[in-house]
Amino acid sequence: MGLFTRVKDLVQANVMDLVNKSENPEKMLNLYIEQATDEVRNFQIQVNRAVADKIQLEERIVTLSKEIAQRTEQAGLAVQQGKDDLARTALTLKKQAETSVTDFQTQLADQTTAVEDLKENLRILTEKLEKAKSERNNLVMRQRRAETMKKANDTISGMSKMDPMGNIDRMEDRVERMEAEAKASKTMMSTGNSLDDQFAELKKGQADSEVEDELAKLKAQLKKEE
Repeated sequence: MGLFTRVKDLVQANVMDLVNKSENPEKMLNLYIEQATDEVRNFQIQVNRAVADKIQLEERIVTLSKEIAQRTEQAGLAVQQGKDDLARTALTLKKQAETSVTDFQTQLADQTTAVEDLKENLRILTEKLEKAKSERNNLVMRQRRAETMKKANDTISGMSKMDPMGNIDRMEDRVERMEAEAKASKTMMSTGNSLDDQFAELKKGQADSEVEDELAKLKAQLKKEE
């Protein structure tokens, strides 16, 4: 009976506590069920032996009843033939058989009661075993579900500590900075080209002015020569 109590206690235990222990709940339950099954099997053997003893008592009573009838017949035949000593022997054996029958009948009554009690106990044990198997299966499913939830929670907890969004935000800042630097570089290039162009325009204007001056001088000289 102790194994069934241990199975019941284990079924009523907190599932998460079992999962957190180093022991394997499913392995423990399977071991308990295996041991309980062996107990029921051994108890079945005891019941079978008790039934066999009952049958043996019944067979002895039948055999002795036949012997009583036979000794009675023998005693009557011996008396008819005037053999009193032989009749006394037959009657003595008959008396012994009757005494044995009475004893066996008492034993049979006790054995019948014992067999009925054993069968009832076997029925109760078998029902408890089947219930324990069902509860074992239910607890194993709860254990597996709890393990899955625990792993999922651990994963989520790990992701929270890792803060992937924080990493993404930092990468976004870096990208924005690179974009800003690229724009600044482009502005500098644009500014540089504008200054060069302005200096080029100044040089070109100076050259044009010199040409105009020479042209004016040339015209003035030609007028003097006329």
